[in-house]
Amino acid sequence: MIIRDITAPNPGPFTLSGTRTYLLGESTVIDPGPAIDSHIDAIRAAMPALRTILLTHRHEDHAPAAVPLKRATGARILAPLGVFDDATVDQRIAGGESLLVEGEALRVIATPGHTIEHVCFLTTAGDLFTGDTVLGEGTTTIFPPDGSMRDYIDSLRVLLTHQPKRIFPGHGPTRSDARAVIEQYIAHRLEREQQVLDSLAAGATSAAAIRERIYPDLDPRLRGAAEMQIDAHLDKLRDEGRVVEHGANTK
Repeated sequence: MIIRDITAPNPGPFTLSGTRTYLLGESTVIDPGPAIDSHIDAIRAAMPALRTILLTHRHEDHAPAAVPLKRATGARILAPLGVFDDATVDQRIAGGESLLVEGEALRVIATPGHTIEHVCFLTTAGDLFTGDTVLGEGTTTIFPPDGSMRDYIDSLRVLLTHQPKRIFPGHGPTRSDARAVIEQYIAHRLEREQQVLDSLAAGATSAAAIRERIYPDLDPRLRGAAEMQIDAHLDKLRDEGRVVEHGANTK
């Protein structure tokens, strides 16, 4: 299967160089991205025979362009529950489905964590389209209550069982070392989890206090996001009974 991509003009701290929209063969698009006219025009020019739009999750940098593309081309939208309404989506996917793209199978894998509805797509050749579950560089964000660190780590482990070869991420460069990248992601999250536990043992009693210990020199603009990541770790530890909350404090 021929895989091409177009990067949306929406660079930023969370989108890196921009959202990568993937073009599979001549008929299928994965994550058409934000509803930016120039990006939509670029997709239409590259895919004059567009028939299918696949979405990994609902976020504004991945999904909105699906609607004007459907309106302009008549393409079908396949998306998890929670992405648009049922009148907009032609087929719901949840994981476990096998889709045909120009005669080749594309497996849908449920990967909740970044969002509850997130899915990834895997070709028989081992090409894994990860949306925001795995990025080409850096790590993805988990913002509770929608995001779940426990689900996220479980999803990474599930991806390993499918033995992917290459990662085509929603942001950042393609990676040819899929297994190593996913293993690094798991190791990073578990290392951060241990840092949270060590901070609690040292007397920290809030996400802000933990953040000060783990990220002492963090750019002030990123402190809120860092504390949300810490909250995600704390939620996981509470769910597992490894941390107990007393009043306003967590220990």
